[in-house]
Amino acid sequence: MKSTLIFLFFIYCGSALYAQAINLDSIFEPKLRGEIYLPKTGIEGKQFYRDEWAMSDIKLSSGEMVFNKQLKYSILEDEVIWLPAGSFRLVKLEKHFIDEFTFKNMNGQPVRFKRKSVKLPAMVDSTEIFTEVLIENAARLYVFRTVSIENTSKNLDGVLYSVKKISPQPVYILIFPDKQTISFRKISKHALLKVAPEKYKATFKSILEQDHFSIRSENDLTRLVSELVQ
Repeated sequence: MKSTLIFLFFIYCGSALYAQAINLDSIFEPKLRGEIYLPKTGIEGKQFYRDEWAMSDIKLSSGEMVFNKQLKYSILEDEVIWLPAGSFRLVKLEKHFIDEFTFKNMNGQPVRFKRKSVKLPAMVDSTEIFTEVLIENAARLYVFRTVSIENTSKNLDGVLYSVKKISPQPVYILIFPDKQTISFRKISKHALLKVAPEKYKATFKSILEQDHFSIRSENDLTRLVSELVQ
């Protein structure tokens, strides 16, 4: 009995340390830190930014770079998931060790995420989140790919199962050239002008009138923000 307990103890320790200090892809690269990750069950809807693993680069908070790792981003949990080469175990990387990560090829182009401290709508304090970079010029535009969660149930063969139904609910974060920051959920002229600082409302109206376009998509919003200058 004693030997069995000792054996189980060492297995537990090995699992706990597996991702905390060792980068299994290469002993010559900076170490990635995290913990064993188990995918969530009982979820209806899209949990990840992309379902496929993406070859990615990571910029650590130390400034060091880690290249060519298979990553996914959980929009449900706001976490980066790593699949080490030659391993079947998934690792949830520790958020505060990551400054940025970049999916190198998403539909033919890179997609970059940054860790930022942001005060989200309806929240009292700021929180650290991963935000997708839409544009970084004089003004910067990011989007937090979060979701809404609805608790529901499903009847399978007469048995009720609890299910969490999730759907996208992105939050857009706009940082103006003078560092003022706003956040909003809906992409529309009305929603943007409602939260924009007074000094920028006239600028937005002028751009919209001159270019004769409405704001209905992320591409429209990005194009509008790109025209804001110092």
